[in-house]
Amino acid sequence: MTTNKTTRHAHQLSRRDFIVAAGASVLTAAQAQSSEGSKSKNSIVVRVDAGPVDRLNELVSFPVDPKARFSNWQAGTSRLALSRLNERGEVVSDVPCQFEPETRQLSWQTGHLRKGESAQYGICCSSEAPAQSKRYRIEQKPAHLMISVDDALFARYNFLGVWKPYFWPVNGSAGSVVRGAGGGDHPHHTGLYLAYGGHGEGGSANIWSDWDEPPYGPCGKMLHQRFVRLTEGPVYAEFVEEIIYVKGNGDKILDEKRVSRIWFADNGARFLDLSFETTKPLDVGKKPFMLVARLAPSMNIPKEGHVENSEGKIGRQEVQRKRAKWVDCAGKVGKGINGICLFDHPQNPEYPGMWGEVAVAPQMTVVHHSPDKLPQDRFHLKFRVCIHDGNAKDAQMDARYQSYASPMKVTSC
Repeated sequence: MTTNKTTRHAHQLSRRDFIVAAGASVLTAAQAQSSEGSKSKNSIVVRVDAGPVDRLNELVSFPVDPKARFSNWQAGTSRLALSRLNERGEVVSDVPCQFEPETRQLSWQTGHLRKGESAQYGICCSSEAPAQSKRYRIEQKPAHLMISVDDALFARYNFLGVWKPYFWPVNGSAGSVVRGAGGGDHPHHTGLYLAYGGHGEGGSANIWSDWDEPPYGPCGKMLHQRFVRLTEGPVYAEFVEEIIYVKGNGDKILDEKRVSRIWFADNGARFLDLSFETTKPLDVGKKPFMLVARLAPSMNIPKEGHVENSEGKIGRQEVQRKRAKWVDCAGKVGKGINGICLFDHPQNPEYPGMWGEVAVAPQMTVVHHSPDKLPQDRFHLKFRVCIHDGNAKDAQMDARYQSYASPMKVTSC
């Protein structure tokens, strides 16, 4: 396991430092265009285009190979820095950024951009010593990860001693939007998690219930193997995990690689981006995969609270067993109103997915099935979870979904 410790302020350069690092003069867009392959010895100029969607402080990434891009790059001591440029190519402000060496991606947030607008940034390298960051942090305990932002707990990821890994709590500004373990009402429906097999539809293994006995058991398990990477930094936190699925008799079903990224925008919006890649399930039946949120009891859904989907349907019964791009559930949490919205990615099979409760009403589930024929024998699923203040309209869920479904383009100038 490797742990990347990035910094909150180390990514920032003063205007003077950026100019010096760029070669004692600020690159203009015209100069960048004339350089070979939009590349200079010590700087890169890139443009972010909002496209046809309003952007609400979106997270973007740009591929960078520092060794190839920067003549003064020194592995282990150099770092990347980012600055916002005006139309003349002059430095306007320093921008927090985060570089992941394993994927060679530089990430940052764009602020608000209206549709059709663009923004220009300069990337350079520096050998200044980084300072310790405390914005996005992951603390590994024996059986769970503690994920904090600005020194406050956002979520706990439980991965050992459980039938399937799950997030609980997942905190909005007023408290957790999902419930923990226990209780007489389906105690195995816990937090936010990925399940497999349902109640054994068509003979599929059941990694939905947590029982050793019939009628639904003996159930299978998702077993944590290791964390490939834990990443902390000023822009996001991320962990990469390897998991195996087994049937109730111990037979292996598949291998999974799971990537979970946490980042905050503004106006109370908190994001959890989830990516799942599995081998072909060695199983029979319908092979359903289900992203599940067991809602906080205080929301009192369906009697109270607010449930809405991307198609304009409002109310628990109206969204039940309907296909949609997203579904939002909001209600009383602590002393405020918080909500959780699940986004379905356009690349998922059977998109848009089928939504609804399974077994209990205070829950939301989206289902996708693994097809029999898979490219390279790999099955992929992507979701975004947004934790927010107020209801779906208050939190501009439709605009945030459009930004997820149509990512911004980041190109060299």
